[in-house]
Amino acid sequence: MMHTHQIPHRAEDLHNRLLQLFQDKALLLSAEQLQAIRASLDQVVNYHATVGVLGKTGAGKSALCNALFGKDVAEVSDIDACTRAPQEITLALKQGKGISLIDMPGVGESEQRDAEYAALYRRLLPELDLVLWVIKGDDRALSVDQRFYHTVVLPLLQAGSLPVVFVISQVDKIEPFREWDWKQNRPGPCQTRNIDAKLTALHRTFGIARSQLCAVSAEEAYGLVELVETIVSTLPDEKKWSFTREARQDTVSAQARQVSEQGLWETIKGRVAEVLQDGWERVSVAVGGLVERWFRLHR
Repeated sequence: MMHTHQIPHRAEDLHNRLLQLFQDKALLLSAEQLQAIRASLDQVVNYHATVGVLGKTGAGKSALCNALFGKDVAEVSDIDACTRAPQEITLALKQGKGISLIDMPGVGESEQRDAEYAALYRRLLPELDLVLWVIKGDDRALSVDQRFYHTVVLPLLQAGSLPVVFVISQVDKIEPFREWDWKQNRPGPCQTRNIDAKLTALHRTFGIARSQLCAVSAEEAYGLVELVETIVSTLPDEKKWSFTREARQDTVSAQARQVSEQGLWETIKGRVAEVLQDGWERVSVAVGGLVERWFRLHR
């Protein structure tokens, strides 16, 4: 069962409480400083992240989007290649802020479409905050994934700082699939070894760190907590909160929440310190105490 969450109003509440604190007359802030702080807080607390979900057709990209965010946000089909154009799903907060998922069309459908998709990927990737590259667990034909990753994605990654997490999907179908432990909702011993071997093979094939690889089953809700932890640790500080704010809350561990909150606080400190300069030390204790209490109350 998918669970909804109440994070959007939390972001607005934090934003408003911080504004109230900085408007306290005892802090002696000027109108110009308050205006600059207000703009920074709005940008940081309500940051609208954009996540691209890439990979071969049939890899389970749409199912992953639905599993991570707790609703049927993307069309799923067992037969047809559903996504032939980018599907932008916006989980919106007030005034359109929130997070956008770009469910990209899957490669490997045909040579003609792959050429179209290569151009599309090159155009859209620079606009993303994070790439989730999805590979089906029991798929051994990885030449299309390799070609697209090395010729289209990797050059763009090397030119910037776009983080990528590889998601091995549908791992419940990795042999011996009948070994899946339905009571514990996890792979059996042989499956576990084969999943680990798959991760090692992809680590070598794509030349990526093991820390960038996660094994999941969206259908069984397996590995989603670990995936969110990996995503949060991969994103820069200013973008961590926006992801955990929108994710299904039963996929957000205490560790992921703490890391994202710390990232948000570090970003707020940096932005406000730029505005106040020498005056930051005078107000940092009061602000830090408020943020710590607010996070503790809403965990």
